Amino acid sequence: MDIIKKWMKHALKATTEFLKYRKSLYMIPLFFMIMAVLIVSVLYFLFQTDLFSDEPEEEAEYESIAIDFDQGSDVSFNGETIIIDPGHGGKDPGASSVSGQTEAEIVYSIAEKTEDILVSNGANVEFTRAQDEFASLDERKADGDLFISLHSDAMEDPSITGFTTFYTYDNQKEFAEMMNESLDKYSDFRNRGTNQSNFQVTWQLDYPATLIELGYLSNEIDERMMSSEDYQDLMAQAIAEGIYNYLN
Repeated sequence: MDIIKKWMKHALKATTEFLKYRKSLYMIPLFFMIMAVLIVSVLYFLFQTDLFSDEPEEEAEYESIAIDFDQGSDVSFNGETIIIDPGHGGKDPGASSVSGQTEAEIVYSIAEKTEDILVSNGANVEFTRAQDEFASLDERKADGDLFISLHSDAMEDPSITGFTTFYTYDNQKEFAEMMNESLDKYSDFRNRGTNQSNFQVTWQLDYPATLIELGYLSNEIDERMMSSEDYQDLMAQAIAEGIYNYLN
């Protein structure tokens, strides 16, 4: 037993002296060992939280939600004229997306899907431009009951994401807010709120009108989702429901 104690005491002393006087021999390897453990731990955490999932979040399947129209309401789509303004078009393609699709193409597709929902439920829908056609801002002024201008922005900073609704006059604010509320229900993008702005398409009108920035084509996730048929259907549903909620 004494021999074992003596050996352990000697081993402890040798270890202490090694750690104290031979730091140059073990500090660098120890540093890399610690870093390796940290990296493995971080990667394990990321995989556990599905951040490296093969299926992008934006490509998730969306459940179609039907608008529950109140047949007993005094206000419906019947007799209402909805003006849809698909931004840009023709010689003005608007913002370019990461994958090459243009703002004009994406918003026109969403406009058509919105028109299908509105017309099938009794609304009168007019566009400010035809597909692949350019219309000046002055030409986008149209008489109606409600006006919606659809856009998708682009920024130098690709991290910027989200949707925004705009209005110019006080009598347009409530409509813009209702549209924002409906988009917030359906969209996974950041809600950037409802803001007052002097965009010509809204300030040249004296009835409820809003300009909607649906997302940022400079952001890869926003662009992928807005280019998706499923997400476009979802945005059309959100726009139609926002109109219905405002009218009722």
